[in-house]
Amino acid sequence: MLEITIREANLEDAALISVLASTTFYEAYFEQDESGNLAGYISEAFDLHKIAAELRDPAITFLIISQSGKSAGYAKIVRNSTLDCIEGSKPVELKRIYILERVYGKGFGARLLEHCLALSANEGFDSLWLQVWEENPRAQRFYAKYDFRAVGKVEMPYGDVVGVNLVFEKLLT
Repeated sequence: MLEITIREANLEDAALISVLASTTFYEAYFEQDESGNLAGYISEAFDLHKIAAELRDPAITFLIISQSGKSAGYAKIVRNSTLDCIEGSKPVELKRIYILERVYGKGFGARLLEHCLALSANEGFDSLWLQVWEENPRAQRFYAKYDFRAVGKVEMPYGDVVGVNLVFEKLLT
């Protein structure tokens, strides 16, 4: 059986996270990229220097999930982040959670989300919230299995278009 591990990233992981983030985001959205904005968004959002700066920020934690030492996905948790629709009094945001397409359906997403939930609860947060594209029913079903519920909507500027993300929240206490 292959060993699955999750670890907190450090500054030396900036290039790895940049590549993982770019690859997984492209895999997730390339079919919907009718406006051709995907490359521009990826190059800005997952820029190596931006990732390195985020790794230095104590309010941000990146987690890397690996299979037998090979990275298969990541999560990004952001403290001190909330929206008006969030019910928790001490919330934390799951800003990103992405898994390589070739390991979909093998439990990596579940393991990583469960780790994020445990980490958030252990740090004393009372809710974990995230955004999910309104046209991504697969992700919505995944979060619903973990008792996340929709609590609001926000606009997501993406190049020259504006998408709509649903805000999901899970109370931890």
